[in-house]
Amino acid sequence: MSDHSARAPGFFRCLALVSVFAACALHTAARADQLDAIKSAGVLKCGIGPGAKPYSFVADPNTRKLVGYDIDICEAVAKSLGVKPELVFITLVTRVTDVQQGRTDLGLAAITNTPERAKQVDFSYNYLVTSAKVAVPADRGYKTFADLAGKRFSATEGANLEIKLPKVIDNPQVIGFPSPANAFLALEQGKVDAMGGDETTLRGVIGTKTDKFQILDQAVDNQQIGLAVRKGEPRLLAEVNRALAQLEQSGEAAEIFDRWFGANSQLRMKRSFRFAPYQGS
Repeated sequence: MSDHSARAPGFFRCLALVSVFAACALHTAARADQLDAIKSAGVLKCGIGPGAKPYSFVADPNTRKLVGYDIDICEAVAKSLGVKPELVFITLVTRVTDVQQGRTDLGLAAITNTPERAKQVDFSYNYLVTSAKVAVPADRGYKTFADLAGKRFSATEGANLEIKLPKVIDNPQVIGFPSPANAFLALEQGKVDAMGGDETTLRGVIGTKTDKFQILDQAVDNQQIGLAVRKGEPRLLAEVNRALAQLEQSGEAAEIFDRWFGANSQLRMKRSFRFAPYQGS
């Protein structure tokens, strides 16, 4: 047997290992290059909730076209990237895993930036800052959190209010629902005593029914909300942040807020934040 033949098995084993490492490297590089994949496809997939006014909802039942704050943000970021927006329906329970698994490129639907979630996905600059609050029937006499001890609360599944509410209210009985509309319906039907959620969401579901429902002044907590991006995608995250910064600088960010939450909306909320990096507590 020649020296070449004797060395052949070891040589091919090494070659096989090199091939495996090369394939892994190519896979990692491809996975890390989501921005190029988005531009190649010409589409930015935005995960949005199908019925969460004023984030994303159908205003005209004839056209069935989705409109709202999240829709405008998605379209603006897609335009900045030079691609078309594609809306992907998600649930509040799966909105993070959808980003992790690549079903969506951006996770919207009011994903609050928390230390726990920041371990799962990366967050863009805040595109909304709001408070978690509690809505109650106006005729029940509830004025403070102390009045709601032991009461039943509706909340949207995935909002973590079963964790947040006990920190400020004694023994709340939290019942999860698949959407804000479902949670509010439970409140309207008297199945629960109160509803917890982002102030923006609560104002959205209450709408013109301010004579029947009110939002307590006390806040459960303050929430900074960003766009979720899959971990290990620094180029995409940087481009999303650049797009948000440009929206803030041009004044378009304030215009979008006013359209859905502020002076030009039914909610009449004041914008007290800017599109900017997360501020740790």
